[in-house]
Amino acid sequence: MPLDSHSPCPCGSGKEIRFCCSDMLKDYQQLETMLSGGQFAAALSMIEKLEKDHPNNAALISAKCLILRETGRFDEFIAQAESFYRGNPDKLKAIAEYVIARTIGGQTDEALSVLVDGIEKNEPGKIDGSLLFPLIMIAQQLLEQGNIYTAVALAKLSQSFNPKGRESAALLAQIYRRKDIPLIEKELTFDPAAPDDFPFRDKYQDAAVRLATGHWKEGRAILEELLSCAGQWPNLYRSLGLVNFWLGDTDAAAEAMRKFASSAKVSFDDAVDALTAAMLTRRQLSDDLDVMQVIRTIPNPDKALEILLSTPRLVSMPFDARMYGDAERPAPSHAFRVVDRPFPPQGEALTLENTPLLLGTFLFFGKQTDRDARIEIQVFEQNRETLLAFLSEALGAELGPEVETNLLTKLPWLFKKLDPEFQIKDSAAFPAESVKKLYRDYFETAFAEEWLNHPSDFLDGKTPLAYAGQPESAPVLSALVQTVAFQTDPQFSEGLARALREKLGIPQPETLTPPEGDDSAVLAFFQRIPIWRWCRADVSTLSVTAAGQLLRVVSIFGEDEAMTRLSDRILSVPADEADSAKTASASESETASAPDRRPLSAAEARYMAYEVRIAKAETAEGPAKALELIAEAKRVAREAGISDASLSLREAAMQLALGRIDEFRRLVSYVAREHRGDPEAMAELQMMMINLGLINPDGTPRTVSNAPAAAEPVSPAAEPKLWTPDSDAPSSGGSKLWTPD
Repeated sequence: MPLDSHSPCPCGSGKEIRFCCSDMLKDYQQLETMLSGGQFAAALSMIEKLEKDHPNNAALISAKCLILRETGRFDEFIAQAESFYRGNPDKLKAIAEYVIARTIGGQTDEALSVLVDGIEKNEPGKIDGSLLFPLIMIAQQLLEQGNIYTAVALAKLSQSFNPKGRESAALLAQIYRRKDIPLIEKELTFDPAAPDDFPFRDKYQDAAVRLATGHWKEGRAILEELLSCAGQWPNLYRSLGLVNFWLGDTDAAAEAMRKFASSAKVSFDDAVDALTAAMLTRRQLSDDLDVMQVIRTIPNPDKALEILLSTPRLVSMPFDARMYGDAERPAPSHAFRVVDRPFPPQGEALTLENTPLLLGTFLFFGKQTDRDARIEIQVFEQNRETLLAFLSEALGAELGPEVETNLLTKLPWLFKKLDPEFQIKDSAAFPAESVKKLYRDYFETAFAEEWLNHPSDFLDGKTPLAYAGQPESAPVLSALVQTVAFQTDPQFSEGLARALREKLGIPQPETLTPPEGDDSAVLAFFQRIPIWRWCRADVSTLSVTAAGQLLRVVSIFGEDEAMTRLSDRILSVPADEADSAKTASASESETASAPDRRPLSAAEARYMAYEVRIAKAETAEGPAKALELIAEAKRVAREAGISDASLSLREAAMQLALGRIDEFRRLVSYVAREHRGDPEAMAELQMMMINLGLINPDGTPRTVSNAPAAAEPVSPAAEPKLWTPDSDAPSSGGSKLWTPD
């Protein structure tokens, strides 16, 4: 909205311009026009002139900071932001610029602390607009650094202040989609209210409001005052632990979670979850393995390459050389994997004993003007000697001396062990189930045995087996098992966790039994249970509509086991029986994290269940089964009045992958014709075409060198036309959309 005399003054005083910088209104308006038009040089010149008469004007300094950032002058920006903050430590615009500067500089701990100080200068529930950008910026940076609790809390805080903001919604969606982030880190929440009999219930409520509105330091201070009452209500420690996670004090957070878990008033499951939360924040800090780079010269590159390409335990990897080279460092000519044993003979079943594992990789460089031919090896330190001995044996005199060895990075032991890197020469020769069995065998036998006998920092340096004999060890070991399971591929996590618990002699998680009959009681039952435990629930008695409401929630987070169980339950009920069931009402669907609380029909529930089954079939059962399920899902969609555009595009991509070009064209044309009025369908269709390389990101058709003769590429001299769904319709100008024959 353009500035006028009634607008809040850009200097950040909180007053309207007419009561503050009224003499600068025209300057502010002109400056706003320049900035919105990208006239940064002119705007900067204007600011420098205005500063002579208006020194230390926060609006001008803030605008200068913006220009310096936008033009990539980051050193100048950081210096300007620091000077701005030192001279105006209480001004929110100065705080905002300083937080951005510290985040750019990688000092996220200080940036977070100053950001919270800035938020606390507002009333709870309100925020100055200048803090919104640094808030989401630091959330993104913390996510990259692996500080999940704080990143999620900041993203949710940003969304609460700015519900229509795309950045926070996109960041949360990214976090929720990531399979490598355990659900407990995404959804661990504090108690919104204390029990009715807690003597300081009102004071806790004050703390809860402050925690929910970003006043984290103030909320923490109140919780610390209440700790003398933690014997009555130990959840005080849990809330304190969570806010310490948010503030980056992981040691204090872990200590609070341990105190919560040790209380006799806390359930076994809650204790395990609290300890798991503490362990997850430290999962990257111990048991590091060194990844080494070793460079060896190659005296005769042609002869060496001939040997390498014919050595069975070396696998030449296809790669894009452009990704590895630049003007200063020419790209390698080949990349190789080195495996630890020969590949099994054709037709032999995969086993742990005969399936090769990756020893290391190396890049092959031919002779360059200023460098001899060489190989650059990347290998874990514990595999280095074995790999070099094998290469020496294979290459003999063609392997020259070692010219450089250095440490590339460190990786956690557990991270390495959870990714065994089996090398299967021809994966198409083995059914998907045989490959899955190989991995199941690995996790439940080889990995389990090694993990049980590996010392852990979480157990004071003891191995899990040795720690199992200690008193009260069950919650700690259960949490450690859960921590490992959360980091394991969902296909194998449940079996691994079961095997570890059996060997440690600790109890398996109890099945959760919801009440039968009434949907409202069922949904209330699940609302009281953390989402990561839903996979333990017996869903065999759930109605289709109740299961659909729950499926809608877990689908947001990609909780695979719960999604599978709920979708299987929905599809196990005959369609006529499901359709006769009542629709769950909006009030019945108020689960903890459900953003969509509208009524859900049985047909909609079945459609969602089919989506889950189709995705599973694509990876586990093959395209034939997936296409069969898509056909069934389309029938359900038609009956329910649900658009089948997404299913049709999914089918089109599968048909193209199977080489059925006519079917691909038919389905694309169908969506373009029948769903042209649906913006979401058109956006999905356009994105598919971009991903397939048929159109450019701006919507213009791509000129494809191997396009069939019938396709007419856009003339370079012609004005580019934006791709639209009817671009493939016949016209005198020929087809604008290329599709493969």
